[in-house]
Amino acid sequence: MSNQSLNKKIFLVSEQPSDLPVLTSAVEKHDFRLITGAQSSKEELVSRIRTSHPDLIFWDIQSFKQDLLSLVRSLQDHAETESIPICFLRSQNDSAHQVSEELKSLAYVSLLEPGFGGKEVHSLLDRLLKPSVAIKFWGVRGSTPCANKENIFYGGNTTCVQVELPFTDELLILDSGTGIRNLGNYLTEFRDNVTGHIFITHPHWDHIQGFPFFKPIYNPDNHFEIHMPPQVTGGCREILSGHLTKTFFPVTLDMFDANLNYITQQSGLTEYNGYSIEYMSANHPINTAIYKLRVGGKTIVFCPDNELKPIEQKTNAYFYTKFKEFLKDADVLIHDAQYDKTTYQKRTEWGHSAWETTVDFALRSGVKNLFLTHHDPDSNDTYLKQLDQQIQEEFSADFESVQLAKEGAKIQLKLEEPIAT
Repeated sequence: MSNQSLNKKIFLVSEQPSDLPVLTSAVEKHDFRLITGAQSSKEELVSRIRTSHPDLIFWDIQSFKQDLLSLVRSLQDHAETESIPICFLRSQNDSAHQVSEELKSLAYVSLLEPGFGGKEVHSLLDRLLKPSVAIKFWGVRGSTPCANKENIFYGGNTTCVQVELPFTDELLILDSGTGIRNLGNYLTEFRDNVTGHIFITHPHWDHIQGFPFFKPIYNPDNHFEIHMPPQVTGGCREILSGHLTKTFFPVTLDMFDANLNYITQQSGLTEYNGYSIEYMSANHPINTAIYKLRVGGKTIVFCPDNELKPIEQKTNAYFYTKFKEFLKDADVLIHDAQYDKTTYQKRTEWGHSAWETTVDFALRSGVKNLFLTHHDPDSNDTYLKQLDQQIQEEFSADFESVQLAKEGAKIQLKLEEPIAT
């Protein structure tokens, strides 16, 4: 019996849990804790799920069957429960339409068909509760934040990505654009003491302008290491100090109450507790990191600012060879795709890529899951939705998934190897 098993909690929504002996037996054999009990109302059910923080929900569709869709949506719209996997249980008496296609299409929803046995339950538990890394987008916009109503669907905040590791509460944050403000608000509401790393790719405004609005750095009980590659004018602390002066902003570095350690990140591999970070320099006007995270046999590459020149021009062969090797067979690539080829011709040497070139390069490099980010301020939701649909129609067969990054989206990446911490 492992400590990991003891920590797993399964919430069962069923009016008659004793009628599910196959399910309860399989859960017990996995040494998981099964949470049961009648809920008299929808509100009580949602409240119990939120307060118990389960790792998985089994849901008999006869329970609250008239409100299944609205209840699942209410759970997935809440930060504390948004990514809990839900498995619906159907019996022989249920008609097939009771679990609607709309319900089944929601993220993290599975279905056990009538007559399921122990093998099916064991297989599902192994699949859904395997340790995973969660990647959440808090900001996906490039150049400048956009509060316009036509930018709401994909998001108007500039770059910030959170990576949640299964073996630690330590934060791992990539870039501190304006999206980090919402992350900070969430942490302030739901977490007490916070420790973590913030890896900043470079000090252009859209990648650091959220930093002084990140509330956890004003709490003396918190500790963060802030990482940034060296620049011509200095290291991490010098660069941030230069931005946060009374000339440009009322708050300076010495006014943050948290214990902050500023690290000038060097290229090459650095080992941390259970994961490693490596970076190479992007093709960008200033020294800009392309961060590669390795954890549990998975590789995640974060590259929000990088100019990939059209491959057919053969003007940057050395960089292409080096970059292709760096992200070879990456499980997830989050990459700059600010322009299309037409717009790119007017903005060469600005340090950003056309989406067509990014997709082509990712395909040539064996990338499994591609997320296109750093959306241009003038790319509204109508344009991005059309582009997203076009890319998925043309290239979905070439990747496990390919799509535009969307603010608020969360991706679960199942780990394949044990983690040494």
